[in-house]
Amino acid sequence: MQEADPRLEWIRILDEDQVVPESTPGVLINTVTITNGSGLDSGDRVVVALDRTGMQEAIDNALTRSIGIAVLEIVASIGFSLWLANWLLGRLTNLQTASRSIADGDFSRRVPVEGKDEIADTSAAFNLMASRLSELVERVRSESSRREAIEGELRIARQIQDALQPDACPLFPNHPPIEVEAVEDPIQEVAGDFYDWFAIDERHLAIVIADVAGKGVPAGLFAAACLSVVRTLSRTGISPSQVLGMANEQLAERNREQMFASLSLLQMDPATGRINAAVAGHPAARIIRADGRVERALERTGPILGVIPGAEWTETSCVLETGDRLVLVTDGVLEARNDAGEMLEDEGFDKMLAAVGEVDSSQTARRIAWSVRTREGENPYDDLTVVVVRRLPEV
Repeated sequence: MQEADPRLEWIRILDEDQVVPESTPGVLINTVTITNGSGLDSGDRVVVALDRTGMQEAIDNALTRSIGIAVLEIVASIGFSLWLANWLLGRLTNLQTASRSIADGDFSRRVPVEGKDEIADTSAAFNLMASRLSELVERVRSESSRREAIEGELRIARQIQDALQPDACPLFPNHPPIEVEAVEDPIQEVAGDFYDWFAIDERHLAIVIADVAGKGVPAGLFAAACLSVVRTLSRTGISPSQVLGMANEQLAERNREQMFASLSLLQMDPATGRINAAVAGHPAARIIRADGRVERALERTGPILGVIPGAEWTETSCVLETGDRLVLVTDGVLEARNDAGEMLEDEGFDKMLAAVGEVDSSQTARRIAWSVRTREGENPYDDLTVVVVRRLPEV
């Protein structure tokens, strides 16, 4: 029996009258009563003697093995946890590094997608985001390049428009000097308004102001065509109404886009101050007399220019006395709206002119333009052009 279990010293069956041995410091005695098949006490007792030292060693060994197993399990758990943490941290570090690359503008960085957990889903979403950001940035760069090219072309177009604008008013020998100034304020790079003045001959000055329907490049191109035709025809010496009639036929002939312009063409005699004009649907001019009175003059004499073949214009006239100022404007002045949406219109414009004061042509044009833009605030609706003609005293 000891070979089967070293802790077992002996086993004995005791009769009813036998005394159970007592345990000693070295031996542990344990008694077991045997029962029959019906669960009744048979009266037989089995005494088992166990070696206390062997039992303690067995307990110590079992405890040692349990502790060893527990330590191994703890070490294994810690090792696995460290490996898992390092693996997860590495994946998160990849995401962090890639995010910094995106922030620095490198959209080519991608992160590996490992496993099927939340980090893998995040990595896949990050790669998709980086890909779409890369495509978006390329489109933005392409659009920026295209916009820069267009803006460059618009700047050149504006420079060409500026080059077409007149210089100082020409002088007419032996006649009172004429002072002509203008202010133009387009809301886009290329203006739809245009103006011009030039000598027709030694006795007459031509003045043009116009407003093309629309804005931007199309309006600017049509404005250039109008100006070229009107200037060329005016220098032939024909009347303003004849100029508009012939110009209208030329412009309407190939006007597939049905663009049009309102225009005032004036021919002035500096010697007398008399002005003959043909007005194609353009706002009426104003005369600020030397005494401060404001009068309307040179009102419409025919339809707009460029879309009605066979249209005709009559002529109107006025006289500028010494010190008078003639004010010509485009629709951007009369249609200027305040914060309440109310347009300036004719009555408001007349009041504005009455408050301009006794200043020269340049200051008159500037004060009108400033008053209009101040009324409109930060959102001007239309191009604005003001031309002021003043007849000076003879030197």
